[in-house]
Amino acid sequence: MSKFIIFLFLGLFGYAGSVVAQRSTVTKKPVVAPKKAEPVKVAAPVKTTPVIQPDTLNNALATDSDTIPQSGLTEKEADELAAKAEKKDTIDVYKIKIDDIAYLTVCPGTTINIPFTTEGPFDDENTFVAHIIDATGKSVAISLPAKKSPVRAVIPSYKIGGEVYQLQIVSNMSVVKSPPVSIRLLQTPTARLEVIDGTQAARIMPGQEVHLKVNLGGTAPWSFRLSDSTNVLNTLSNPHHLIVKPAQIKAYKILGVANACGSGTTSGEAIVNVDNNPEPKLELKEVDKIARVCNGIPFQVPFSATGKFKTGNHFVVQIADRTGAFKNISSPDSSGYIATQIPDTYKPGEYRLRVTSSAPYLVSQVAKITIVSPTVTTLLKDSLYLNEDQTGELTVTFNGGGPPWFVLLSDGTYENNIQESPYKVKVKPFYDTNYQITSAGGLCGVGKFSGRAKVAVKTPPVAITLEKLSQNMVCSGSVIEIPYKTVGRYNPGNKFVVQMTDKNGRFVDIPTTITPTTMNVKLTSVASSDTIRTHKIRIISSSPAVSSAIEEIDIIAPNKALGEVSGKGFITAGRSTRIQLKFKNGLPPWSFTLSDGTSINGTFLNPYLISVSPTSTTEYKLASLKSGCGTGVGKGSALITVEN
Repeated sequence: MSKFIIFLFLGLFGYAGSVVAQRSTVTKKPVVAPKKAEPVKVAAPVKTTPVIQPDTLNNALATDSDTIPQSGLTEKEADELAAKAEKKDTIDVYKIKIDDIAYLTVCPGTTINIPFTTEGPFDDENTFVAHIIDATGKSVAISLPAKKSPVRAVIPSYKIGGEVYQLQIVSNMSVVKSPPVSIRLLQTPTARLEVIDGTQAARIMPGQEVHLKVNLGGTAPWSFRLSDSTNVLNTLSNPHHLIVKPAQIKAYKILGVANACGSGTTSGEAIVNVDNNPEPKLELKEVDKIARVCNGIPFQVPFSATGKFKTGNHFVVQIADRTGAFKNISSPDSSGYIATQIPDTYKPGEYRLRVTSSAPYLVSQVAKITIVSPTVTTLLKDSLYLNEDQTGELTVTFNGGGPPWFVLLSDGTYENNIQESPYKVKVKPFYDTNYQITSAGGLCGVGKFSGRAKVAVKTPPVAITLEKLSQNMVCSGSVIEIPYKTVGRYNPGNKFVVQMTDKNGRFVDIPTTITPTTMNVKLTSVASSDTIRTHKIRIISSSPAVSSAIEEIDIIAPNKALGEVSGKGFITAGRSTRIQLKFKNGLPPWSFTLSDGTSINGTFLNPYLISVSPTSTTEYKLASLKSGCGTGVGKGSALITVEN
């Protein structure tokens, strides 16, 4: 198009120039010069350009660029101008891409290098700046302008650790932005110290131990230092438990905590009171952990026993029903950590629980608990009819022992932390499927479950399409690709195979290598007596048994190409003549060598005429012959007599 416009512009320019030239050559009447006037100078003849008449111009507009009349411009010059015009119209593509930074784990306030690559002719004065984008889409520059990769950037210290941000490189000439790349910031550490029961104080006798715990926050691992000079380095435990054994009253604090992001914040204090004769005290702790319990499932009763108990003291867990009578449900224990379970004789409902000591006899406060029954899960009898690749929902109901509940279906579908009943479980079966529950339960573990549901899947009819063959004539022994397509749903274990007719016309399997879109097969003619034989070919499947449409293919027997040389002539020395080579059978292209060394590689011409210029009388024969089906044979000769 650019070349056409240039020719058109030059043609119009030439036309305008010729008109001016014609006007300048028109004969004018003599002008009488005034007295004493300077002699009139005669202008030099104006060089005219060829005139393009309007009809010619209109015809040029109606034809292609190759027929437009040229106006003193060579074809080479026109091509160069067209190339410049096309280059001027070219739009340069600019791209910026941040390299893989998945290895980066950084903290707020740290410096990182962001590598990137570019495409396009960026200006030498262009610079690149790194930006960080938060979850709201707000973008902030975090680097100075850089000329090349990498950009050295600083993560702002006010960014929140643990959240995902995005990094982006932006250029200023032209303004181009890279695709954003996600990066997660590490969290600065926190540490809170308390007694293991969650309180801030404990009372012991001399020689006894107190269990403390440090609740840690931020990114692991953590290191911290206690006020008693205890150092804990690179711990992954959270909470981290400590045992102290002070000889006298002592307050414990955390002096500092650190992780990969540096120092963090600390809080909490644990005061341990040491008394030679403290008053015994019995108290339940963290009662919310035992608010719901199950029959027959062991659980631990958290309580605190401080002060001086007498020798032989034991602790016992007791439970009372609505009548108010407490009964022991644990064996006597002196350790202070009692594990027990609700007997099966207690029905689900509201109860009260407490801990007692024997020496001295003390009673803790009472905690209200609920005994829940094992979960009963039911899969409702639904019948769904889904299209292929469609998702459906099955209904499951839960009773007792939760929430939360969990359910595992027979096809492997698993849902947990279920908070409502009834609950819709999404399924996407591949085939018609009968569903049942494999496992289900809740707070009391695996419970009872039942129910069945059937989901039918509507699939399109199964069919195989044999696409157009790349070639309809091949040599025996050749490997060709058989393109195909399938629709519908095939059963597991299905196999595809290509079949070809034998000499009796019956279809037989031939070795097949299958890919998702083609099948590679080796074709061998079963009738070697025929040079060319037509066979039928098709594709079949085993499950379900389906056949494609039948195609025909011609198979040529190998090594049957025949080349016959002929010709006779008389020439004088230095002259040339032609001889003929005629091919029969085989599959083109043919390649051959004559007895004089003349060699032709891959011709489709048949017959083939060859010019020869012998210096003396020569007989020409075939030295070798090859075709698409292998090595062939030659016969005949051509005699060219050279006369002196």
